[in-house]
Amino acid sequence: MSDGITPLTPEQVAQHEASAAKEGYLHRVTEEADVLVNVATGGKQDETISSRSARAAERGSKFGIVMSKFLDLFEADHGAKAQAADLERAQVIEKIESSDPALEK
Repeated sequence: MSDGITPLTPEQVAQHEASAAKEGYLHRVTEEADVLVNVATGGKQDETISSRSARAAERGSKFGIVMSKFLDLFEADHGAKAQAADLERAQVIEKIESSDPALEK
């Protein structure tokens, strides 16, 4: 059984990270609702359900595989794209926090 995840090329990852960096207000609010539901159901903080499902699929979890294939009905390679977007958001926050003088070591 396929794991439901098609890895992105480095170029595709860069493209989806760049796209995530320019998300509009409504998309960002919707995404944060997604993160809230993910955390409320035991997922990692700041991770979307889509990324969580993709990671689970990569480990061979039946739920992750089914969820990833379901999400692919709406957008091809959705899980891998969600992982790239989650990574981009994390990197932006890291840059903000590391440049804050109040947090200097």
